[in-house]
Amino acid sequence: MMDRILVVLPNWFGETLFATPFLRALRHERHHARIATLGRPACRDILLHNPYVDELVDYDERGVHRTAAGKWRLIQALRARRFDGAFILRRSLSRTLLLALAGIPMRIGFAHPKSGWLLTTRVRPPDQATHKAMGYLALLEAFGYPPAPGPYDYAVSEPERQDAIAFLAREGLGPDRPLVILHPGANWPHKRWPAERFAEVGDRLQERDRLPLAITGGPDDVELAEGLKRRMRHPAVVLAGRTTLRQLAACLEQAHLVISNDTGVLHLAAALFRPIVALYGPTSPAFTGPLGDPERTVVVHHPDCCPQVPCFSPEQPPHPGMDAISVEEVVAAARGLLAPADTRGGHPG
Repeated sequence: MMDRILVVLPNWFGETLFATPFLRALRHERHHARIATLGRPACRDILLHNPYVDELVDYDERGVHRTAAGKWRLIQALRARRFDGAFILRRSLSRTLLLALAGIPMRIGFAHPKSGWLLTTRVRPPDQATHKAMGYLALLEAFGYPPAPGPYDYAVSEPERQDAIAFLAREGLGPDRPLVILHPGANWPHKRWPAERFAEVGDRLQERDRLPLAITGGPDDVELAEGLKRRMRHPAVVLAGRTTLRQLAACLEQAHLVISNDTGVLHLAAALFRPIVALYGPTSPAFTGPLGDPERTVVVHHPDCCPQVPCFSPEQPPHPGMDAISVEEVVAAARGLLAPADTRGGHPG
């Protein structure tokens, strides 16, 4: 019986969202257990206010835990918590070794030649036809817990919500008209739809529907976002580089539509149940598609145009799958999703 459980998270914040159905299912099975996570500091914001987690433990392998002494301090901290067991959502020799050295007696993870020998329960990895979020649930099934598929979880606090409403209002993006957000970035260049097509979509939506429009992104996306704005004939507000991850999520919650490439922000919008137009090329919607409101999610993908899906060769842009996505089909999908907002008076629902 496990009463003190550690869950080792994936590396990226989008994949941390993929882990939230697992955490919800684990909490459902172990109501009174103490559940902690071990993950990168950059991803902890995803799980703040998550009702299924009691503690967030950072593994800062590029900072305070980079050295052997730093890792030993982490091992001692884990040992002091006296975990009964750990679920390891990613195949990692270094993390599995940390858990073994911390004396965690039950270590459940995916079988792998490098790290599998350190596990006490080895689970066959799911194939690439299984969504990553659902694949993690295989670890619970192997331990005797029934799978409980479902959407992502993300919680915006009320202060964050009010701050976002005020911030957007100062930018002329008040709640009186449906807000459209464009997110042109992605971690790999070959996952990005061309900026000029994003610009054309924004112009087309503004010309007919007079919709306020914002362009989001992180600090590394500012130049991309500004370039998109310059391509547009109509005004847009650049939010890229001006928000933290938590602030961005609160702004996304106010959107009536998010148009985005396959990236963490897309999945954040899905977790908030926003209407989404998701643009996929080299990645597979079956494997990493957005899990939000299925009735308000449109995935645009032309897999027949791609030499391989998923394609993990970011050094080879442009990608034919992204090029195959037309402005017309994105505009049509956007207008189809915006139509219900018109009947609600323009407020997120």
